[in-house]
Parts: sequence; structure tokens; C-alpha cells
Amino acid sequence: MSRDDLRQAIFGSFDGLTSALGVITGLVVAGTHSGSRILAASLGLAIAATVGMGAGEYLSDESRSNRRALVMGGATLAGCMLPALPFAFGYGTVELTASGALTVAAALTIGHYRGYRLTLAILAVVAALTVAVTILVA
Repeated sequence: MSRDDLRQAIFGSFDGLTSALGVITGLVVAGTHSGSRILAASLGLAIAATVGMGAGEYLSDESRSNRRALVMGGATLAGCMLPALPFAFGYGTVELTASGALTVAAALTIGHYRGYRLTLAILAVVAALTVAVTILVA
């Protein structure tokens, strides 16, 4: 993987993770205690975000690189779906904990490539803001 691909993958996956965190938090706060509904909403988000981020990358890249657009889209898809995967098995404390654990594991993986302290600090702030604003709005 090239340095450029890595940059696109980090951007896409981080965007997907934080977007999924907001959707899942909103659904939980709104009283959606259905794993299948959370999974369906996350899939809808993943499809929209994947197309949007991939197309946005393609349109903003002067070289119109299909590779960069695919890396961005694929990473966004993975980032969106990772926190939602546990909800394929139902809804409860185990699934909520597993979703959080997968999000943290993804952040640690991203941190491996971008510097742990900075990445984890940014993810913590973004996650806290996402959850707080979602709770206030919901």
C-alpha cells in the first residue's frame, strides 16, 4: 500500500467510524433496541458515505485516480460497518460493548500508522462530541 493509499484509508475509515458512532448513538438514545434496525440504518449510512466519499475523492483529485477513490470508498465502508457488525447478532449489553471494542480496536490500528497519542486523543474528542451532540439532538 502506498503512502497516498494509506492516507486515503485513514481518512475514509476515520470518517466512517465517527459517522457510524453518531448513527448508532442516535438510534440507541431514541429507544431503538433492535439490532436489525441498527444494522439496517448503519448499512444505509455505509452505502451513502461510501459513494459520497469515493466520488468526492475522485472529483477532488486532479489526476482523477480510480484507485484513490476506491481506497477512500472501501475504507469508509469498512469504518461505517465495523461498529455495526455486532448488531447482526441482536441487541444488548454484549453487542454495545463489542461495538465499542471494535471502534477502539480500529482507532488503535489507525493510530499505529499515524501516531497513537494524537489519533486516540482526536478520536476521543470526536467520539465525545458526536455522542454528546447526538444525545442533545435526539
